[in-house]
Amino acid sequence: MDMTLQIYRKMKTKIIFFGIIVMLFSCKQEQLRNSYIYFNEPQPVNVETVNSFPKKYIGTFSRDYSNSLKIESKYVLKININSFDATRKQMDSLPELEFRNNIVYDKATQKAYKTFVKNDTIQWEIEQLDTLFSFAENETAKIYKSSLILNKAIDGNYLVNIIKFDFLSNKYLQLGTRKDFTIINNLLKIPFDANVENSDTTFVVLKPSRSDFRKLLRLDGFEYEKMYYFK
Repeated sequence: MDMTLQIYRKMKTKIIFFGIIVMLFSCKQEQLRNSYIYFNEPQPVNVETVNSFPKKYIGTFSRDYSNSLKIESKYVLKININSFDATRKQMDSLPELEFRNNIVYDKATQKAYKTFVKNDTIQWEIEQLDTLFSFAENETAKIYKSSLILNKAIDGNYLVNIIKFDFLSNKYLQLGTRKDFTIINNLLKIPFDANVENSDTTFVVLKPSRSDFRKLLRLDGFEYEKMYYFK
């Protein structure tokens, strides 16, 4: 019986540690990588760029307790909160963490995590911050049709993400998958150039007019779109 309990505790400790690793990896997977869709210039065309976001767009918007979008005048952050629990004995077996004075710390950075202690159970939260936009040298922003249009220059083309505001919520949209392009191409017929390697199209460069982009803003059903609500 004692041996079985020891095995169970060791397995749970490994599961907790593995869960932290998976959490760090999965947060990155929510970000679109290797986009299939680019634009030939910052979008939308013939709209002035802005150097900061106006006050009316600033705030924190949430999908739930664990997932938020924070907009400040000079940056946009995605915030993910992940919760874990362990017994005091199990905490001693986690190589990256330490528990002292009723607080969980990262051993390497000494960062303190929000901690709750109930009897022998320790619960803590790890907050992941992902900068989506920060007015970097290769980033430009425009405001169009109650939307923040976030442009990022990559090798002469532009990756475009959108934060679209509605009365009670906003939508964060990363344009970039093959499925997204199929939707756009079927409904809007925007001119584009295709980059072809070994008979396979690796990415496309869209060339929309301002009217085309306005119509694109009305579309739904893209793969990387998330709804956030006022917090």
